[in-house]
Amino acid sequence: MESLTFALYISSLFLSITAVILPKLAIAYLALSAYVFLLYYLDKQRACNHGRRIPEAKLHLLNLLGGWPGGYCGSLAFRHKTSKPGFVRTFRLTTATNTVATLLLLADTLKHSNQ
Repeated sequence: MESLTFALYISSLFLSITAVILPKLAIAYLALSAYVFLLYYLDKQRACNHGRRIPEAKLHLLNLLGGWPGGYCGSLAFRHKTSKPGFVRTFRLTTATNTVATLLLLADTLKHSNQ
């Protein structure tokens, strides 16, 4: 079982590194992460109350666009979607894709700022 403390650490590290180089992107990621965290909470509540669920595709898209820190923390904080192997696998793929894309963007920004 992954720890929420670890998730918070990794998320904070990612957002901090992004903020140093591209502060506006970090702010956007932070806002999106807060929204995704809230969606995980709402979806967990709806699951417990047999309500209308938030589509997994929507959660994956928002994670891919940069909301994965909120999704990561939300899934652990609310113990939501952690036992669905397909969801976890897709979550990891969207997280890795966003992280690599962000790191490439940060590297390119640093490269061009030094010229």
